[in-house]
Amino acid sequence: MKKSFFKNYFGIIIACLITFSFFLPKLIQGKVPIPADVILGLYHPWRDLAFDGFNIGKFPTKNPLITDPVLQTYPWRLLTINNIKQQNLPLWNPYSFSGQPLLANIQSAPFSIFNILFLVLPFKIAWSLQIILPFILTSLFMFLFLKNLNLSIPASIFGASILPFSGFFIAWFTWGTIITTALWLPLILLSINKLYYRISIFWFIVLILAFSQTVFSGHWQTAFYVFFASVIFLIFKFYQSKKIKNTALVLASLIIGILICFVQILPAIEFIKFSAREIDQGYFPNRADWFLPLQNLIQLVAPDYFGNPATYNYWGIWNYAEFVSYIGIAPLVLALLGIFYKSKNIKFVLILFASSLILALSNPISKIPYLMQWPFLSSLQPSRIIFLLSFSLVILSAYGMDFLLNTKKNKKLFLAIIVILISIIILISYTIFLKSNFSIINNIDTAKVAQKNLILPAVVALVVFLIFILNYLNIPKIVIILTFFLITIFELFRFGYKFTSFSKLSWIFPKTNITDYLKNQNRPFRILATDRRIFNGNTSGVYRIETVGGYDPLYLADYAKLVSTWQSQKVTQPGSFNRIVTPQNYSSKFINLLNVEYIITFDELTESSFRKVFQEGETKIFKNKNVLPRVFFTNEVVQLQSRNQELEMLLDKDFDIKKSATSTEFNFLIKDLIARADIIDYNDQSFKIITTSNETAPLIISNVYYPGWQALIDNNKADIQRVNFMLQGIIVPKGKHEVEIFFKPRSFYNGLYISVFAVMTTGLITFILWRRKYQ
Repeated sequence: MKKSFFKNYFGIIIACLITFSFFLPKLIQGKVPIPADVILGLYHPWRDLAFDGFNIGKFPTKNPLITDPVLQTYPWRLLTINNIKQQNLPLWNPYSFSGQPLLANIQSAPFSIFNILFLVLPFKIAWSLQIILPFILTSLFMFLFLKNLNLSIPASIFGASILPFSGFFIAWFTWGTIITTALWLPLILLSINKLYYRISIFWFIVLILAFSQTVFSGHWQTAFYVFFASVIFLIFKFYQSKKIKNTALVLASLIIGILICFVQILPAIEFIKFSAREIDQGYFPNRADWFLPLQNLIQLVAPDYFGNPATYNYWGIWNYAEFVSYIGIAPLVLALLGIFYKSKNIKFVLILFASSLILALSNPISKIPYLMQWPFLSSLQPSRIIFLLSFSLVILSAYGMDFLLNTKKNKKLFLAIIVILISIIILISYTIFLKSNFSIINNIDTAKVAQKNLILPAVVALVVFLIFILNYLNIPKIVIILTFFLITIFELFRFGYKFTSFSKLSWIFPKTNITDYLKNQNRPFRILATDRRIFNGNTSGVYRIETVGGYDPLYLADYAKLVSTWQSQKVTQPGSFNRIVTPQNYSSKFINLLNVEYIITFDELTESSFRKVFQEGETKIFKNKNVLPRVFFTNEVVQLQSRNQELEMLLDKDFDIKKSATSTEFNFLIKDLIARADIIDYNDQSFKIITTSNETAPLIISNVYYPGWQALIDNNKADIQRVNFMLQGIIVPKGKHEVEIFFKPRSFYNGLYISVFAVMTTGLITFILWRRKYQ
């Protein structure tokens, strides 16, 4: 029994403990992996306060590159969980871009299995655990997969300990979506391998779970790469075995897993259809930061050759996180050895490595989706496929470890390390003797940065060379293996600590007087920040403060056009905002139309329409005296021929937006109107209004028009029509009425029906497999 326990669980325990040990020192210090320091160090209103003994405005920021976790994914997940806890479907986000879909934005990940943590634990603790647990699960799944490939326990532990600390994983793991998507790849490959060995109900269900969670985890680009690798492995296994039934079952698992996700896929497709993604993000000829630059393959041996954003000396092509493919010098040497390992699975790994490298680099093949403008794919940055590049190298390094374990004296051992040593020597020589090819960029001596960051790789490579010499002299293998483990852990942990920000829980969106003031005002209202340093991204949503700005790879093309017109004060095409929409023109009447009641600024606004109501540090709050309420009646709706004409009329100084609205769908005119509209109940997904009017009249709702918004007047269905370019309008009969507005998109419910069907199909196939097994 002891031998069986050792054989089955020792490797798993060691691999997971190695991964957890990376976090343990920081956890003991009371810090968790979230870059909350950027909130306090870079953005207002938090920068107006002193924290933990640092002077106002002087809070240190370790890595200014990794701001997205706190500007994007943390606010989205908080909003999602809050809605679920309130027993609401998290369908709409009113806090960014004047309102847009939440569930459909993909990265809100409402169906991620890790959301269970948020339902039982305080949010900040749950967030920290859902960052740490994927790393440990990655090690667990990778160990099981490598062991299933008939690798030894030491080799499986080695590979399982490398993957979570490779460049891709370290660069993206604080996001809370990308790594929770990537972690399912080794489990999927393990399940496929198991199902080709023997049809199993357990592995059939596990595979469906892994496929569905790959989509539900919140990052579709990484999910696409997971499926890409899975399909290659499936083809490879079929080519090897020619097992049709097993192949059919795996394909059924893939299809069912995707169908289960239709509850999110259909709303997301609808959102993408109306979004500005193709305008805002995409490839153009000679774009340097799109594909993996060939020179950035240097980062395989020296991750910080071009500097590091955490040390404020990065001088390479934007940005560091997109291009770092590092797995460590020692693992890289073993990966070269792994090529010589005699295994039927090596071909799959080499195919995966070659295909990911081809698709990452700029070449005629990799450009096809972008030149052909394939939907969705043409907006995905191809360099991120280095995830599969690193994944294949890690598998090769595990094979290399087994090669080392089973080889006493072999010239191939020295061939691998000599290749790496020569590469490093060439790089060192280049930086020393060809310094004229380097320059001073932003006061950074790029040659010195490159030279400094080649020292450690050179030292490690020399140590590995000495290890191979000792191996040649018949030093016990246990000494060789332990030395490799120690060197690798040192390399990768150092790399991880250097890049990653850890923060105290108290640093994560603390209260300020500014946020308290705004939270205490009567909802609904919106704010406008005149500087990107104020409430950057989606941070105001953490405090349930609605804003006209926002930060999201998906946002509505109509809103982009509206903001472009608003900013320039002339009708124009949607601008490219690079995901960050921050309208700052507070002199436009669009702020009144969009219910912007407060301007947050560093400036003193002298216009009579604004009154200062609060200040803390540099940040000031001005109240907009001319703001229109979220819901109001107008005397007329002017019908126009085009939506551009609507914008032109809204820009016209003589057009009174208090009394008139525009539309391309209908017209309406009433002269003597006496009407009132009051919101009596307001939440994220719906609100109720009591209206009183002496005549039938158009009710204008300053919420974004989007498919799925529905209205009831006294519990009778009413039509919502598009007005004022992209806002909502309802014709309300005279008298007193209760109007209810709620978001209930058909795409969600159609997707839900398909998902339920897929779950039922899973149950049916499971029952059939069970019957065949036990009859």
